[in-house]
Amino acid sequence: MAAAVAVLISGCSRAQLPSCVTGDPAPTSAQLKQWAALPSATSLDLAIDGSGSMLGLTGSAQAISAWKGLIKGVTLAAAANGLPVQAQRVGGGESKTFNGALEAADPCFFKGCGAFNPVSSSLESLWEAPGLSKGKAPLRIAISDLEANDGDIAKLVASIRPHVDQGAVIGVLAVRLPFSGKVYNSQGAVIHIGEAKRPVYLLATGPRSQLHSLLTDVRTKAALAGVPTDTMQLTFLDEQANAPSLTANSVAGIPTDGISAGLPIRLAGTTYSPAGALHYQFAKLYPKGEGVILSSSTSFPSGQEQPDLSLVRLEAIALPGDSSGLNGLSVKGFQMSGQELSVAIRIPAASPSKALRAFVPRGQLPEAWWLSWNRLNPSDKKAHDQSDGLLLMLTSLSKLMVAPGTTPAASLCLAFSH
Repeated sequence: MAAAVAVLISGCSRAQLPSCVTGDPAPTSAQLKQWAALPSATSLDLAIDGSGSMLGLTGSAQAISAWKGLIKGVTLAAAANGLPVQAQRVGGGESKTFNGALEAADPCFFKGCGAFNPVSSSLESLWEAPGLSKGKAPLRIAISDLEANDGDIAKLVASIRPHVDQGAVIGVLAVRLPFSGKVYNSQGAVIHIGEAKRPVYLLATGPRSQLHSLLTDVRTKAALAGVPTDTMQLTFLDEQANAPSLTANSVAGIPTDGISAGLPIRLAGTTYSPAGALHYQFAKLYPKGEGVILSSSTSFPSGQEQPDLSLVRLEAIALPGDSSGLNGLSVKGFQMSGQELSVAIRIPAASPSKALRAFVPRGQLPEAWWLSWNRLNPSDKKAHDQSDGLLLMLTSLSKLMVAPGTTPAASLCLAFSH
């Protein structure tokens, strides 16, 4: 009997599911080396978007005060970091220097009057300006609502890529500021007139340690100048895009009592145990079970589920004796709660037992604030406090910080049977 038990245990130990997380660790040693080798910049190129969509930042005394507080935060942080500021007004495909950053508190700066011509948004001109060379990248910040004309972000992303290729990293400080005036979408149509809390973004590139220090100081200085800290979000895309892969730490049924979790599962004639399956969750579906929710957290979020935006991808994990596909399995939706991801997966009753992976490629996993600040539905009551195309822009920029062949941003694996 002892020999039979030993054989049984030995057989079970050999039944191993394939690795859930595959790829090289991120960031790679080559990335770290390149980031560290980039010399510090000697000045800050500061560009402020002069397009009319920003005019509401000067539309009331409260708005002007908060807008000035943000500008002061930038200039004071630059001074604290020993960086003279080269201020520019961007728009209409070009950058023009002006005397001082606080001139942007003049309504004419956005309206196009006095010393300022009316311009459309074109942030790419900041990164196309001279100053980039092999092994050297300038420190640059654009302040804008990031409402690119016609939602065309390709020019901006393309202009930033050469800076990343030379070792620059990307940071974003997002701030919701009081606003009074017309709110436009990226097609130039007015969607709201009146008071709002408009997102304004400091999009920055440059040497890693210098950029991290500067944006952190901007947030502190802006807070001291009167910008509430709870209105600010700071993300360094080099860290965000290369964070450790999220894996599944819990599973729940759809409905909640539609599954039993943590039991061995038989797949393609082989029994697999949770004890020998790192990063996998196990679920047996009852007849009323419609699917599961996989979460990187040990608890489940209570917020609103996002629709499937094709950010989460689903694939069957090939096993000995089973190389079939998904057989009707699909992503129902997902949630981000802080840094944690939950994915709802539909599992049809006719779907055979299977191992699967719900994964998000690096550069495509949003932070929770990207989703809440992104204008997905123009008719939403919060649309005027959101940004058109934000999610597309930030995921496109995040992808620039990713090296090929690295692990996914999230890899949530499941073994299930009915």
